[in-house]
Amino acid sequence: MSCNAYFNRTIEWYQNFEEVDAIALGGSKAADWYDDTSDYDVYVYLNNDLSAEKKKSILNQTCKHIGLGKTHWGVYWDDCILKSGVPIEINYMTLTNTRQSLQNTLIKYIPWGGYTTCTCRMVFNSIVLHDPKGLYNEMVTQFTMPYPEQLRKNIISTNRELLQGITPSYFNQIEKAIKRNDTISINHRIASFIESYFDILFALNRVFHPGEKQLMRLSTQLCQWLPIDFEINLKNLLNSNRNNKTLPILHKLLSNIDDLIAQHL
Repeated sequence: MSCNAYFNRTIEWYQNFEEVDAIALGGSKAADWYDDTSDYDVYVYLNNDLSAEKKKSILNQTCKHIGLGKTHWGVYWDDCILKSGVPIEINYMTLTNTRQSLQNTLIKYIPWGGYTTCTCRMVFNSIVLHDPKGLYNEMVTQFTMPYPEQLRKNIISTNRELLQGITPSYFNQIEKAIKRNDTISINHRIASFIESYFDILFALNRVFHPGEKQLMRLSTQLCQWLPIDFEINLKNLLNSNRNNKTLPILHKLLSNIDDLIAQHL
């Protein structure tokens, strides 16, 4: 991993703030599957609010674009571009909330509709850049364990019902949207279908979810078991004309992942 000087300087200065408990680098840069378009995903764990003035005192010197206090996607973050031209997203979190998220997932086995174990991967696979009191390492140690079997079962059963198994399942909603010729709704529900599909696939393989990017490539890299015609069917789904050809492709995806579940659950 090659960190440029502006990135290094930003991290060094953030380390001096007493409000900062820990800093970690996540995302593709930490996982070593980054490319020329990848940015820096930095997670700053705070014990108290960090003022805009303090942040600007650093970022004005290392960044050519600064967008403070973004709250998109339910996360508090700063949207910046380093003077080297590389984007950097600085996400502000707390160790308390992150522990609670890990508790909900790894101890209480609470599944989501897609992306259930993304926080687990973020925590365990990030590169720790600053942890002076060992609090981040303590959290990692506390929650390091084999993939819980009950969590695995809960993710698979919950997301399988979302695919097709309850009245408002994604399959049923896509079918209705096709009849209405509602292309926007079709695309929306196909995206949700794919989210739950991958949540099942990663759980089945006992792999923490790597996030929303490069999922087909990462599945072949990280997963021991894949459905038959996995890539072909997904590509056909995404390239379909959003008409009645879509439903047979969904049936193939469902049938093949059901076969995989029957073999390995």
